[in-house]
Amino acid sequence: MIRLLGECRIGSAGQPGRLVYRKSWALLAYLAIERTRVHRRSRIAAMLWPDLAHGAALTNLRQVLTDLNRAVVAAVGEGVLLIDRETVRLCPDASQGLFDIDLLEPALPAGVRPREWLEEAGELLEGAVPERCDEFSEWLPGARIWAQQRLLRALERARDDAAAAGNLDAAVNFARRQVTLDPWDEAQQRSLMRLYAHRGEPDMALDCYRLLERGLERELAVQPQAATRTLAMEIAQRRAHPAPQRGYGRARPAHAADKALRA
Repeated sequence: MIRLLGECRIGSAGQPGRLVYRKSWALLAYLAIERTRVHRRSRIAAMLWPDLAHGAALTNLRQVLTDLNRAVVAAVGEGVLLIDRETVRLCPDASQGLFDIDLLEPALPAGVRPREWLEEAGELLEGAVPERCDEFSEWLPGARIWAQQRLLRALERARDDAAAAGNLDAAVNFARRQVTLDPWDEAQQRSLMRLYAHRGEPDMALDCYRLLERGLERELAVQPQAATRTLAMEIAQRRAHPAPQRGYGRARPAHAADKALRA
C-alpha cells in the first residue's frame, strides 16, 4: 500500500520504500487525487518550481520523476506511473486500490482489513508539504478536506462494525481517532463516551466530556450541546448509582454496543 494519510510511506512498514525528495510525495499525492487527468510535464514543473526558469524546473521534475518511478516500481510494480516526454499520470486501472485513499470507500477490496492501517491514518501529506509552491498550496486545502471527510466516514463504519461484533477495544480506538481528527464533532464525541461507558470506564467517558467542555470554552466560547451535557450527566449518575448485575460474568450481547452508539 502507498500511504498518503498521516506518515507517508510506500511499501510495508517493515520495508518501506524511500523517496529522496519531498516534492516526490507532493507529486504522488497530486497524481493520485487527480488520477482521471493527464498532466503536462511543463505544467507540473511550473506548479512545483514556480521561482525557477522553465528549463531548470523541467530538470528538477526529471529528477523527481526518476525518484518517484524507482520507488513505485519497487513497491507495486510496472505500469502504475505512466511517463512520456510530454505528460505524466497514474494509470487509473493499475493504480486503483494501491493507495490508502482508495480504501476509504464502503466496499473494500477482498482481503483488506482496515484496522491494519486506519487507526494511524491522519492528514493528507502530513509533514511532507513542499515550501514556496503557491499553486500547490492553493490546491492542498481542498484535497485535505476531501480526504478527511472520506477518512472520517471510513472510521465511523469501522467503529460501528467493531461495536456490532462486540470488539469494544477496536471500536474505542476507531472512535478516538475520529475525535482526534475532528474534536468539535459532538456526535462522535458522544459515541466515544458511550463506548467508554459500555466498556466499564465511566471515568474515561467523563474525562472526554471535560476535555471537550474546556476546549469549546477556550476555542469557541460555547458550551457543549444539550445532548452531550445530558449524556455526561447520565453517565455520572450511573457511575454513582450502578445497576445491580444479573449474574456474575455474564457476557454482553454482541449487538449491545452497536445499539449504544445510536442511543
